[in-house]
Amino acid sequence: MAQSIFSQLLAELQTNKNHNASIERCKAIIKDLENTLSKRVIVYFSSEVGNDDSSMVNDGDVFILENLLSIPSNKKDLILILHSNGGFSLSAERIIDVCRNYCSQRKDGSKFFVVVPKRAKSAATIVALGSDKIYLRDTAELGPVDPQFIVVDKEKNTHVEPAYLYVDALENIFDNETAKPLSRLPDEMKLKLLEQCNYAMYVNAKNELGLSDSIIEKISKEKIRQYPNIGTKDFDIFRDPHITKSHGRLINFSDLVNNALQTEKIIERLEDLFEDKNKYKSFDNLLWELYVRKKQLVDDSGNNIVKTIESTEEFFVNFGMKRGQSKKPPQEEQAPEAKKEGEPTQPQ
Repeated sequence: MAQSIFSQLLAELQTNKNHNASIERCKAIIKDLENTLSKRVIVYFSSEVGNDDSSMVNDGDVFILENLLSIPSNKKDLILILHSNGGFSLSAERIIDVCRNYCSQRKDGSKFFVVVPKRAKSAATIVALGSDKIYLRDTAELGPVDPQFIVVDKEKNTHVEPAYLYVDALENIFDNETAKPLSRLPDEMKLKLLEQCNYAMYVNAKNELGLSDSIIEKISKEKIRQYPNIGTKDFDIFRDPHITKSHGRLINFSDLVNNALQTEKIIERLEDLFEDKNKYKSFDNLLWELYVRKKQLVDDSGNNIVKTIESTEEFFVNFGMKRGQSKKPPQEEQAPEAKKEGEPTQPQ
């Protein structure tokens, strides 16, 4: 009887009691993917249940990617297979710069492509938008890039809040538009409301929204220069949280039907990367296996691997905390060849 990749992996983990065999299998898959594409491939996977900065897009990733790209390759073009819930927008901008600089330095017309097996959200969406082309599996998703704050309440519980809500709340009080009822309150009541608000958080939120907007504007200007049919409005679904309503909202092909980023083939289906559809199907099956294996590795609460970044030449991991872990599991439980990269140095 045929089994899904997930069922096969669970049986394998139960037999071996660790992820070592799966890690080796992923290395073989990456070689096969690179050979199939005849392009350079780097694979970036981070945990969806990470509980600290280590699982996020951060400046440590920038160093690792630049280090991997310093290894000579005779393959034209760069494919970044990307799975991440996001992180720091400044780090995303630096990752774009490193990847595009690598391609331009080759002087052979190399392009920078991003392949998304399942999710590239928030800052990872910024990385994807900064590439020459984005290839999505049919169920893959991008997301809004509006900044989020990690807030600690009185009971010391942490939760995430959108930055734009802080901005909207205060601007609703002081904006004189008649459509905003709080603006019509007497000044003394406005001041009482203001006392209950965190004005420093508002200023920080305003700055962070401006930062993400400026990065998207920089990306959009470059795309508009290359493709005259693309306009700034085509990026609104990514940059304006009032459109998507939720930071976790998926953005996929159905949301981009009339968007020039899709009609101009900046965002394409993965199968469009292949002329031979049989080769595509084989590639997609391998990519799905890679996704399932990586997801189980970086989300497993039994180890503290929260991110892997690798090429056919080298393999790096980040160690960190995951939701549900009371403490970090011992390092010796990890793959022996894993290397720890540095902590992020540039918060958003």
